[in-house]
Amino acid sequence: MNIYDIACLAGVSTATVSRVLNHSGRVSEASRKKVEEVIAREGYIPNAFAHNLNTKKSRTIGIICPVISDPNHAYPVAELSKLLRANGFEILLISTVSNDDSKRPYFVSLINRQVDAAILIGCNCSRQEQEDFVYAAKHVPVFVLNGKVEGPNIYCTLCDEKSAAEQVVKKFTEAGYQRVLYLYDSETYSGEMKLAGYKEGMRKYSQAEPLVVQVQDELSSFYKTLDTVRDMIGQVEFDAILTADDSLAIGAVKALGEAGRRDVPAVGFNNTILSRCATPELSSVDNRMKQQCALTVQTLLSVLQGEKAPACVTLDAQLIERGPLQKQLERKQSEKNGVL
Repeated sequence: MNIYDIACLAGVSTATVSRVLNHSGRVSEASRKKVEEVIAREGYIPNAFAHNLNTKKSRTIGIICPVISDPNHAYPVAELSKLLRANGFEILLISTVSNDDSKRPYFVSLINRQVDAAILIGCNCSRQEQEDFVYAAKHVPVFVLNGKVEGPNIYCTLCDEKSAAEQVVKKFTEAGYQRVLYLYDSETYSGEMKLAGYKEGMRKYSQAEPLVVQVQDELSSFYKTLDTVRDMIGQVEFDAILTADDSLAIGAVKALGEAGRRDVPAVGFNNTILSRCATPELSSVDNRMKQQCALTVQTLLSVLQGEKAPACVTLDAQLIERGPLQKQLERKQSEKNGVL
């Protein structure tokens, strides 16, 4: 069945049927009712692909997400989906195996499905990925969430995680914690910025050398961090911990608790739900992912409407202090000042 059949059964023109289906143009209430009754009775489903060919718009946005099981990736996918659907878009989600995958095949898949735009959750710093982004941007607008890629038709929203990591190190050292251990797992753009901020903070404010450990595990970085910190206690000297992700910090805190080292403060990153589920609650750097998602969709809408949009929007981060951190810092500061 097609719109010609519907027009014949409803006793109206094909133009009237088209206006009813597309919710466009003026149609009398009587005619609209006739068309809708025929559609309901016959179980007619409009051909969206044919409609897309006529309008040149699919009202579909592709989202490429590395490792959808990672809460840091799943949350922005959910938030973006909610915002995009509220603006009349459908979602086509592709989950990659890892951050290191070549994005070219995924971009090709989305372009072949005629998406209006593509959103990427994060990015890495490889030359290949940069080339993949530039390739895709020749076909559709590309939006990068929590990452930075430069090129025509590429738009980025991110948080200044480098400055945030530097400021956490400064806060530790000002309280008297000099040997700050940094734990990280991934080598994404976001991860590189956090690491760079940590190193800069140690260079500027600490009297100790940077102490950086990468923890990687196919199943869970939490368990790998737990084992890593267990092995380090008593073998490597450190008095504070900063991690690139909340799950790493929670693993570190658990290992410290087992060893009776509750005097060692730990700060996570991303301010995920995990930081509030931990006992005690974990202090964490808020990279304002909810706001990043909102700004990404706002930029996307502007671009698709032909309006000028900024190529890059950067938000400030904020340290959310929870649990024992404040008391630990105050106690250490008192010891530093010679006050019992």
